[in-house]
Amino acid sequence: MHLIIRSRVTPSAVLLVVSLPPRLKPMPYVRTVPLVLFCLLPPPGVGAVAQSSQAAREALPNPQGLVREVVENGLRQKNREQTHWSYREVVRKDGRLETREVCQTNSGTIDRLVAINDQPLSAEQHRREDARVQRLLADPSEIRKERQKQLEDSAKQFRMFATFPDAFRYEYAGREGALVKLAFEPNPQFVPSSRQEEVFHHLEGMMWIDPDQKQLARIDGRLTSEAKFAGGLLGRLDKGGVFSVRFSQLDSGQWVMVALHVEMSGKALLFKTISVHEQRDFDDYRGVPDNFTLLQAAELVGKPAGSPRQSAENTPK
Repeated sequence: MHLIIRSRVTPSAVLLVVSLPPRLKPMPYVRTVPLVLFCLLPPPGVGAVAQSSQAAREALPNPQGLVREVVENGLRQKNREQTHWSYREVVRKDGRLETREVCQTNSGTIDRLVAINDQPLSAEQHRREDARVQRLLADPSEIRKERQKQLEDSAKQFRMFATFPDAFRYEYAGREGALVKLAFEPNPQFVPSSRQEEVFHHLEGMMWIDPDQKQLARIDGRLTSEAKFAGGLLGRLDKGGVFSVRFSQLDSGQWVMVALHVEMSGKALLFKTISVHEQRDFDDYRGVPDNFTLLQAAELVGKPAGSPRQSAENTPK
């Protein structure tokens, strides 16, 4: 599975709330949603349905074990697959809609703004975007820095993702088509090994998992209390922050990120306000050769889409 996270909403913002398996350059896994429990006397006949549901649950693997299999599968894929992609990214933020064409290479990622609020760029906007891309190609140090930051973020994400089976307690919450839903809540016995992992004690939510492929299809999360780092000296995330990430399978069989939605606020280092309120959608995935250069990537994102794209399907609605 590949995780595609680039941009201003880097994993460093979302990462504090949930460790997404990095490779997506978008990437897969884990969901959460607070559960509301009702103590109601069931009407006649419901008992038989409950017993049937219980039998169905018993036929499934242990929830904790299923999550462990998903994590292990994601880590195996990380070591096995190094696919680069070109794709379209649509960002909704502050009432503005931006559409970008993006291309990944071994040297870094090139993106180009192609539309604002569903309207093509004006001649002047197009000229400015051309100039920006040419500056990056002339001095790719900024691209290299961003690439290094992505690699560091990815390593952090995978370390956090590996703790998921132990950081939370899971229980079955039904099915949605072929997907199994698991509600999760903090495991009080989990001991964080980093400041980032401390946030797991404040996070609950829901995961949608493909049990056959051991793949995370969606994860929703919510901060149930304020998360402080170093007692608040290094920052905090406010109670009520939410995120949602969706993954889907391409016709080629690979899983990719198709949507990221973040609503978070807080403070960093006592003074700087954190406010992330945006939605990102990813589509039009195409594989890119391993030897693709930055110049070739710039040429690709500068062309109108003309060749068939892989379609992402089976994303939970």
